[in-house]
Amino acid sequence: MEKIYDAIVVGTGAGGGMAIKTVCEAGLKVLALNPGRRVDPAKDFRGHKQRYDMKYRGFGDPKTVRYHDEKEYTEGLWEHDVTYTTAPGTQWEWLRVKVTGGKANFWGRSSARFGEIDFKAASQDGFDVDWPVSYEEMAPYYSRVEKWIGVASTVQNRPSNPDGEYLPPVKLRCIDRILQKGAEKVGVPYVEDRIAQLTVPHNGHPACHYCANCSSGCDTGSFFSPPWFTLPDAEKTGNFELRTNAIAKNVLVDDNGRAKGVAYVDRNTRQEVEVYGKTVVLAASCLETAKIMLNSKSRYWPTGIANSSGELGRNLCDHLYATSAYGYLPQLLGQPSLPDNISASTVVWMPRWQNLKDPRQEKFIRGYSVYPGGGCGEFPYYYRRIEGFGSHFKRDIKWYYPTPVSFTIQAPSLPNKNNYLDIDPEVKDIFGIPVLRFHFQWGTNELLMWEHSKQICAEVLRTAGGELLGAGEHPETPGYSQHETGPCRFGNDPKKFVTNRYGQCHDVSNLYICDASIFPYCTDKTTTLSILAFTLRTCEYLIENMRKGNG
Repeated sequence: MEKIYDAIVVGTGAGGGMAIKTVCEAGLKVLALNPGRRVDPAKDFRGHKQRYDMKYRGFGDPKTVRYHDEKEYTEGLWEHDVTYTTAPGTQWEWLRVKVTGGKANFWGRSSARFGEIDFKAASQDGFDVDWPVSYEEMAPYYSRVEKWIGVASTVQNRPSNPDGEYLPPVKLRCIDRILQKGAEKVGVPYVEDRIAQLTVPHNGHPACHYCANCSSGCDTGSFFSPPWFTLPDAEKTGNFELRTNAIAKNVLVDDNGRAKGVAYVDRNTRQEVEVYGKTVVLAASCLETAKIMLNSKSRYWPTGIANSSGELGRNLCDHLYATSAYGYLPQLLGQPSLPDNISASTVVWMPRWQNLKDPRQEKFIRGYSVYPGGGCGEFPYYYRRIEGFGSHFKRDIKWYYPTPVSFTIQAPSLPNKNNYLDIDPEVKDIFGIPVLRFHFQWGTNELLMWEHSKQICAEVLRTAGGELLGAGEHPETPGYSQHETGPCRFGNDPKKFVTNRYGQCHDVSNLYICDASIFPYCTDKTTTLSILAFTLRTCEYLIENMRKGNG
């Protein structure tokens, strides 16, 4: 007889790890499916190696095709076998990590709460829909997550980014003190970021000692990632079973169209396997979850499971990333080198200041945030702007080393009927699974935000005494941010939304979603902290339903 688990969780990243931990600690038996092998931080991450220790100086073999975020330090951990396509006119970079923990091994760690200004945006500016939750409802979940994982920041009393439960912040650098004065004169915020990086020992994890590039993985567990936090907690319960190299193909349904398990393809044998559970949690990441559901076709669900609304795969949103300004601070020329890189951390940010009092104050609606950075980094990327060679060239590289600064915008796109996902009818990957196809273009609103940010950031730099060298020529390719939202939106009306306000599918009550695919749209903040908070809420709702026999 086939084993029937209490819950099958697809994915072990931010949402999957939190779901696994929460459900296992409630006493339920959980099978987790992960598309690649188990990661070993001691062996798989950079292990305190510097760029000059690496054969290709950290960039990797130039003959190898890799994602923009994929470095020599983490080769072999990223997903390239599961392919995808783009519709004519669409560009998209779909970055995925196949080992346990997923992209949460390498995330940027910026961890600001969403606020009422985000959840009720439609009520303010009349565009699209409100979220089916309030900040008052979500605040306790944010607090529980922050206290557990550890988030370093300060109390800032700003309407666009509610304050939370914080560890001491990462101290501002010399470049920040200079730029902050410029921002104050311009009248825009320049404050400590909310960053899930431990500035002090916390809950059994050591403080960060700023040893390496954290975005290539942490081998000390000094910032939140599933292999260090959620998965060990789940394993302690004795209720957790992990199946690796299991590429989820589709959700299985019973004679009533309810979820009864998951079919996956074994990466090594290429054989299809079926596993069964009383409930299924999809936390494969925003895009992969939508793909699994779109591929879950049956006589009950001819266009994909739980898609009576026709909204599955629609409403794809992303963060537009681009360089708003770059230059240098002449007052720091020739100064001693300092560890300004702070392990690739976003030490500071410029949280949304636009349209706070009047939702139509600017030419665009809603708002964006900006991440300033610079100083002595791991690599002097400004080398192309310096002429010469030999000792003269080296001297100039050193002379400019403390001075570079740049500003990166994080602008949320708006839902658009032309931005969506579907299954390519003609292409399958090497595992025989039909691939996801992207349809996406940047919209006018986010492009107006970028133009606005260019003016403001240039003014901040000049006012701070810096020299402006320019701005990006074009935005980064869609998908660059890895902050996608929307294709499984949650809401109260089953005719318009895929899931209810708890991430439970309207059509299939024992199918839950625990990733950013349920978020109706992006905000000016990153998604990981909110994925953790909403997943905690969803899973406690799931547990209560199962206890009542409503699973």
